Amino acid sequence: MFRGIYILKRYAILCGSAPDGFTQKKINEMHDFLTSDAGGSWAEKDIVIFPNGVTEAMLSFVLERLKAEKTEQILLYICTLSPVADDDKSVWLGGEEISRSVIEAFCADGCGQVIYDLCREMVADDIPEAV
Repeated sequence: MFRGIYILKRYAILCGSAPDGFTQKKINEMHDFLTSDAGGSWAEKDIVIFPNGVTEAMLSFVLERLKAEKTEQILLYICTLSPVADDDKSVWLGGEEISRSVIEAFCADGCGQVIYDLCREMVADDIPEAV
């Protein structure tokens, strides 16, 4: 009897704090790690990047949508410009304040993992010039 291969439904959300036209170096490194063999060979379609911040409403919408779609593993990578202390009530991403209660509620059922990181090194986005 053939028993098909089970594919884990997973999604990564990489949130940065870079100014427009730039991405934090660690955001690119996390993306490259996730898509590598060592990082689990994540598919590009299962990774979304907000390099210049994200509003709390948009982040909440994406997280709720993923949970409604029964995503089994969600990685939320938050890369700020300053350290995030355990007692901070919010984090700042690209000028947008994200309440820690939104992030904690996301992790409550165990399908979500949050990684906080710090990076002040920026990489210019490669945007092709119009012809």
